[in-house]
Amino acid sequence: MRQLTLLLTVLTVSALSLAACGDEDSVSSATSLVPAGAVLYGEATLEPRGDQKEAIDTIVSKFPGSGSAGERLERLIEQALRESDAPLSYKDDIQPWLGSEAAFFVSDVQASDAGGAAMVATDDEDAAEDALRKSAQGDIQEKTYKGVEYLVDDVNAGMVHDGFVVLGEEADIKAVIDTTEDGSSLEDDDAYTKALEDSPEDRLGLFYVNSPALYRTLSESAAGAVPLGNSFRRFFEEPYVATVDADHDGVTVEASIPESFTKAVPFFGPGSELMTDLPVDSWLALAQPDFGKTLDSYIDAFADSLGGRDVVEQQFRSATGLDLRDDVLSWMGDVAIFVRGTSIPQLNGALLIETSDEVASGRLIERLRSLAQSQTDPGTRVEPLSAPGGGDGFTVRSSEVRQPVHVFQRDGRVVFAYGDDAASDAISPGKTLDDAPDFTSAAESLEGYAVSMYVAIPPILELVQAAGAGSEQGFADAKPYLEPLGALIGGTKGEGDDLSSAFKLTVP
Repeated sequence: MRQLTLLLTVLTVSALSLAACGDEDSVSSATSLVPAGAVLYGEATLEPRGDQKEAIDTIVSKFPGSGSAGERLERLIEQALRESDAPLSYKDDIQPWLGSEAAFFVSDVQASDAGGAAMVATDDEDAAEDALRKSAQGDIQEKTYKGVEYLVDDVNAGMVHDGFVVLGEEADIKAVIDTTEDGSSLEDDDAYTKALEDSPEDRLGLFYVNSPALYRTLSESAAGAVPLGNSFRRFFEEPYVATVDADHDGVTVEASIPESFTKAVPFFGPGSELMTDLPVDSWLALAQPDFGKTLDSYIDAFADSLGGRDVVEQQFRSATGLDLRDDVLSWMGDVAIFVRGTSIPQLNGALLIETSDEVASGRLIERLRSLAQSQTDPGTRVEPLSAPGGGDGFTVRSSEVRQPVHVFQRDGRVVFAYGDDAASDAISPGKTLDDAPDFTSAAESLEGYAVSMYVAIPPILELVQAAGAGSEQGFADAKPYLEPLGALIGGTKGEGDDLSSAFKLTVP
């Protein structure tokens, strides 16, 4: 049943990522088969309807090929089945029984034994069972568990149960049977229903992360590696749900993010006004507030596994001669990163951090200078700062790197810049992203969200092409499908427990 497992996985992932198109009654019944406490769960509808169908078809029409999203997906699946020599035809063996829902769950994320299953609704259970048998590899064993029949071949297990085709390992099949016969399901899980409260009912797809369970399984799998400290647990206090939506110019993933999670992954958190201070031609731009607090949270989180906070600070002092809190964390304010350039010679960028205490940040820069001087090779020179506009710091030049690296502070900012132009524009760019039509258009499409991340796709394609990848067949094949993409843009709105985060892939 490997081919059928792969096919249903493709259907599920395709639905969740783009081809899914919602209806007004999109709450999936698959949750009745999923064990309560599942670590991950995703669902999507497979039938295009209404405005969402129009939106998806509009987006898909901008890519090479012809036909609606569903028609294109069918052709791709048929081609994949033919090329894999699978004894299945989508039109003859899958489409006749395929229902309107697809889902999956993961009950455990330990690398050695990640449990979970794929599920797709069926309108014809007999035809679905025929497809299961036809897709089997090797000998088929017919088994019964708690009165429910299922099939096992040399690779997977599968069954048709309660209106769904379910595929996974045999333990996963039994877990689903346990749930439907006498167990607790996800639809009755208080943590899941609470996380779902603010999610739109007409969603295209949904992805649920049971953060406390994820932390527990990650901690168990980390045994023997670097264990997760107890202080890291606070980043995984609450589950969260992300939903998928589409409009005429892109696909949006939106989630209400627990405040504890934004401390673990700050780019899901609020943005910074530094975003619109970045140069107009940046194709990568990130900006977040309170960089010192973010680093401090990470240090606290991992300190337990490294001997405690005091040990970490002592080791840092021994290695650098600096106080971690006073000389590094205390002065750090908002942080931003930009990268630009559409060829290797043009490529440049910078990391900039606002400083509230230039004396303290100056001590860090001076220490970095000393460390650089003591560790440079013969082809590298540490020189007095030569960045345009000046400042307090130093410049590193290497025979192996095209442009100089400037480390300095000026006008309340600490800058790590690659290239003279980046050093200059990190302090005072002539034009900013607010002057860039592509950025403003993408930002406006993310309605109501303050932008904290921006990745423009066309200049990246130019850079890849200029770097020589254009002559490779794989890039040439993919390029027509990448060219319609505009940008990946992310942002937030609200604050505290009411914080929402969204990411949108634009197809203008």
